[in-house]
Amino acid sequence: MDSGGKIAKVRSALLTLLCLLPSAALADRAARSEEDEFFDLERATLEQALNIKTSVASRRSSPLRETPGLVTVITREEIQAMGARNVQDVLKLVPELDFAVDVQGNLGLGVRGNWANEGKVLLMWDGQVYNETLYSTIQFDRFPVDQIEEIEVIKGPGSALYGGFAELAVINVRTRCPRALNGSSAYAAYGQGERARARMYGGYSYGAARGGAEFSAKAFWGQAQRSDRRYTDLAGASYGMNGSSDLNPRSLNLFASRDGTSLRLIFDDFSLRERDSFGAVLSSGAVRNSFRTLLAEVARKVMLPGGVSLEPKLNYARARPWLERSDYPYDKLTDRVIASVYADKRFGAGLDLMGGWEYFHDSVSVDRITEPGSQYPDGRTGTAYDNYAFYGQAALDSDIVNLTAGARYDKHSHYGASLVPRVAVTKIAGGYNFKAIYSQAFRAPSIENIRLNPDIAPEKATSGELEAGYRASDLVYISANVFQTTIKRPIVFGVYGDNETYANYDRTGTRGAGASFKFKSGAARADLAYQCYAARGNRVDVYAVPGHGSYLLAFPRHKVTLNSFLPLRKGFGVNLSAVYYSRRYGYAYGGSPRLFPETTIADLNFQLKDRPLPGLTLNLGVKDLFNSGFSYLQPYDGGHAPLPAASRELFVKAA
Repeated sequence: MDSGGKIAKVRSALLTLLCLLPSAALADRAARSEEDEFFDLERATLEQALNIKTSVASRRSSPLRETPGLVTVITREEIQAMGARNVQDVLKLVPELDFAVDVQGNLGLGVRGNWANEGKVLLMWDGQVYNETLYSTIQFDRFPVDQIEEIEVIKGPGSALYGGFAELAVINVRTRCPRALNGSSAYAAYGQGERARARMYGGYSYGAARGGAEFSAKAFWGQAQRSDRRYTDLAGASYGMNGSSDLNPRSLNLFASRDGTSLRLIFDDFSLRERDSFGAVLSSGAVRNSFRTLLAEVARKVMLPGGVSLEPKLNYARARPWLERSDYPYDKLTDRVIASVYADKRFGAGLDLMGGWEYFHDSVSVDRITEPGSQYPDGRTGTAYDNYAFYGQAALDSDIVNLTAGARYDKHSHYGASLVPRVAVTKIAGGYNFKAIYSQAFRAPSIENIRLNPDIAPEKATSGELEAGYRASDLVYISANVFQTTIKRPIVFGVYGDNETYANYDRTGTRGAGASFKFKSGAARADLAYQCYAARGNRVDVYAVPGHGSYLLAFPRHKVTLNSFLPLRKGFGVNLSAVYYSRRYGYAYGGSPRLFPETTIADLNFQLKDRPLPGLTLNLGVKDLFNSGFSYLQPYDGGHAPLPAASRELFVKAA
């Protein structure tokens, strides 16, 4: 059967299942999980903030301190109080995460010192996977931060539930639902840098809930630029990024549900301009790269006899990522169809069983404008792959400990099978809590990985994590964690002569520790966190820093984050956030690794709520208060010099 026939067959089968479930015999699961209720951080006590409900680590709602994963939850109130301009402003305050430069003006994430771009971090936006399927990357500059209700971050492996994009971390974003919007919401923002306008954007959202029906629509448009500073490549050529590093996000997010059936449709058109390309400054001027995406989902939640909850879904993603028509002509259209069924059963004795089945079909078609080196060598204009997956999990709560154990099995039509288990032990005992987690995860080779190296194999990560916490008083909570991650057969990008390729190396990994301090008294709060890492058993030479075996390129070994809010009077407060980076190593002008000194980036934001009009929120902030001169380093020896971040910025927003 050809790929079109397979897609049609899957669509037909699942749509039939969704439409013909007899509603007379299947009662809709009307009760919402506790995490769907709106969380008021301003009025919450420290205890309530510590026990906010989350299900990202297990698909089972549980208190944050007891969930089987090292999870950070960031609420809408925190995001708005800090005056976040984009998702990067929020995620940089997670001490385990760091941004670094990849290629063609794009940034990627590092997790605990490991380069985690290209399929090692899964990002879900309202349940839709945003990793593109050519290289499995994420474009972080495209997301409308003001639509967000909550961000959940698993700071460790998630493949046992989520598969081959979730090897090192999972970022799950939920935007405002119809009930939270309850009418119209609009916002507009402007940022002025040291030398030029840094950004302007706006958005409009509408939501309504009537009886058993809900509807929402969220639109976003923006213009920004990466930096107003100057980029200098390894050979000494340079260009002014002001006017040549445009970021242009646009999106429309539609949602509707009724009686247990939901529909979602996201149109996303993001583009950027850049001249740094793969490192050397383009003499021909700035070029535009586009990342156009359509995401769709139909799902139904039902309750079967015997208390079994069932959720069949059909997802479709069509994208044209990395589209370029000038300097490096590249035009490939990808389609992914996913059919899945998830089921869970809760028993009265503290036992939950859940499991699921997932099938996806990937296809790609190559336009003739694509330069010859990116075409298929045998003259094909496209290809297709299939993947089947089964996963299951058991969770048992007891007076002694809570135990969660599960595994996932994937079988891909090209590179074969992957099996990853996970076991977690957690417990809250009075003011104390602890977690012990062992997990394996994998990074699935992407479409372009396979094209460039048909012998590529999945990489495999093994992680151990421990966390302990103590609520010292009604106002103070402290915690500490240790981790160790080993990655075998890491998939590494390289350029050999004029050819780019991907290869499996021997191994890499890190080990480290962290600590956090939380204070909360009414609306006043402060979160202080520290994380450190050291390279462990790294045998990937392009990640290494010669003469400094405990370092990996681009990432600081020590990072401290602070996020604090102080109410000054009713409706008015100030938020101070800061990130300290210890010294880093990266390739720079001259072509050899260079030491980059320690850096602190501080942001200050004043917020006025419901003044002078009810429902109006005003923000005035200064980003990078001390004009640190921070640059994003490349975490592998790929020929790219440091990419300057934006200069100090005066930022205003009205919502």
